[in-house]
Amino acid sequence: MLPLVFAIAACGSSEKKQIKTVAYNYSIAMANYKVADAEPYCTEETRNTTINAAYVLMNMVDSAYVASDTPATIEITDVRIETDTVAWAKYHKVSPLTNYSDSLELRKRDGGWLVHTPM
Repeated sequence: MLPLVFAIAACGSSEKKQIKTVAYNYSIAMANYKVADAEPYCTEETRNTTINAAYVLMNMVDSAYVASDTPATIEITDVRIETDTVAWAKYHKVSPLTNYSDSLELRKRDGGWLVHTPM
């Protein structure tokens, strides 16, 4: 019984590490206005809504504003696996203009976790 407990714990730990990595890579890219860098870490629904909207908005944002709000840092403060295919990652963002916490939903697709934030 004891090896089974360790196997389950190791699997959960591996899942949480993957979720944390994906959430970090997505959020650090978005926080630093690097939309293309965030795109590989999100679901197709998110690419079709949030990412596409971000590309449009970036065409309207003054580069001086972007420069004044970067660099940003991200810390993933908590990961919660809700079901086999849904998880949440809480993060804290600090940039020259902002300091706040929020969370991201992630969905498991084809064996991997992706950020799921469709508008």
